[in-house]
Amino acid sequence: MTTPDVTPVAASTWLVGGFGPDMECESEGISVMHSRADGSLELSHLAAAVPSASFLVVDGAKVYSTLEGSGQVAAFDRDGETLSEASLTKSGGQYPCHITVNGGTVIAANYGTGTLGVIDAGEASGELATRQVVETTGIGPRPQQEGPHAHSSLFVDDHTVFSLDLGADRIRIFSYSNFALEQTDEVALPAGFGPRDIVARPGDLFYVLGELGCGFMVFEWKDRQLNKLCFIALPGAVEGDQAAAIAISDDASHAYVGVRHSNLIAVLTIAEDGRSVAPLTAVSCEGNWPRHMILSDGILHVCNQFSNEIASFRIDDNGIPQLITAPTRVLSPTYLARIA
Repeated sequence: MTTPDVTPVAASTWLVGGFGPDMECESEGISVMHSRADGSLELSHLAAAVPSASFLVVDGAKVYSTLEGSGQVAAFDRDGETLSEASLTKSGGQYPCHITVNGGTVIAANYGTGTLGVIDAGEASGELATRQVVETTGIGPRPQQEGPHAHSSLFVDDHTVFSLDLGADRIRIFSYSNFALEQTDEVALPAGFGPRDIVARPGDLFYVLGELGCGFMVFEWKDRQLNKLCFIALPGAVEGDQAAAIAISDDASHAYVGVRHSNLIAVLTIAEDGRSVAPLTAVSCEGNWPRHMILSDGILHVCNQFSNEIASFRIDDNGIPQLITAPTRVLSPTYLARIA
């Protein structure tokens, strides 16, 4: 069922990336999407023909992307909706699935090898260069945890980086200086949790999502220690599901999480101080295998990889996503980034 609300939404422009043939999928690269008046998205044109651009970061006039199947990171200059030819460098491992950018530094999380690649973004030359590869170790109790699997990282400040290891059930804490990371601490998470996504919130709070355990945790960063404040199971998730990504509502009152296999959007209520969450409900993601999701101008967009669609939802007064219209066909979408 679709919502009858057709209040016009401010125009927006997006880049969408996805898995291509080298990841046994169909995306041709990075494409441009435009919003419709109802807030849903329509596909416009291919901006860069690159293989498996699975994760995107827009940083001003720069766009960075993982090229997951080939173990590379790409950088593009952006002029409006036009992307330049890519500058490429090795990601420092296999299957880079996430990048974080801070000034002239890019950190790639390599799922296949568990390594972190520290990349010089070449602010002067415009060329990327991999400056350090950080090796990690560790295993977990689930079949997917046979070794370390770096899945995301985050600059807490200019000299501190958190990295999530899905394979080892760890949050690793690093000091950073001059294109070099050095691990200073780590936080052990529940066995089989499989940390995947991390989102920074005001007040030195961090929301952490467990892909394999389908759980959601809240941490506080205080006195250079990560302290757990809250842990809940995702509503609607069952054994064998996998959690995908976190999106936060514009007013910070709700969190939305993709749940694969069951193909749901789990909805959580966030306490006013942000220090705890509670399960609210779960609704269909209106596709198969939700990956990245993002909320902008009151519209939640969900990349449904296996059904080759992006579904767009208005958030009603109770915080519940309501499908706007039939999902838009996009080949193997995995990530959306707004550019205007």
